[in-house]
Amino acid sequence: MDSLNRINIRMLISPFIAGAALGITAKFADGREILYYFPILADIMGRFGIWVWTAALIAIRSRTPLLAAARSPAFFAGMLIAYYGYTVLFLGFFPKSQMILWGTVAMVTPFCGFLIWHVHKKRHYANWIASLPFALLFTEWYLTVFAEWYITVDGKLLLLIVYIGMTFSLLAAIPAKKRLFGLLYGVFLSMLLIWLVQAGIIVNLYEQMLNV
Repeated sequence: MDSLNRINIRMLISPFIAGAALGITAKFADGREILYYFPILADIMGRFGIWVWTAALIAIRSRTPLLAAARSPAFFAGMLIAYYGYTVLFLGFFPKSQMILWGTVAMVTPFCGFLIWHVHKKRHYANWIASLPFALLFTEWYLTVFAEWYITVDGKLLLLIVYIGMTFSLLAAIPAKKRLFGLLYGVFLSMLLIWLVQAGIIVNLYEQMLNV
């Protein structure tokens, strides 16, 4: 039992460290000096895609659904502690509303991790589960590139390369039999979401969260 507990704790440390590293990176991406030389960092680190991509990889690579449900919040805990800890300790700023919002979002990540792990199931519904991260990545890329007027052509090209990289790495992580349908269903869901946002039926969550 002690050996099993040590293994489980060790399995939680790596996603926590990964989250902390990305949290610090995201915080530095907010800095003016970094944005002057690498403005694309704000568009990568400041959106949902990279966080969903990392959390999905962590969940898929977990051995069991319960471990996926534990490792996903460990990743977000590391990210939030590092990002807002740096903000409070070194910048003297306490963004209470944002901390409450993202803390609430992190509370649903155990369910998300548990759900995404089920791409390993040999059932057709697993194809729809596999499509969820792709749907978010495609929707976010489209809305970012075609709705944000300030992004340069070079920036749009770099974002395309980044999102293609995240897509193919996710495809490599999920079971081979789920890749085609997961990708196709992801495109379908993305087209539906884009239409709903542009029709004003649903809101663009990223834009709403920026105003919190």
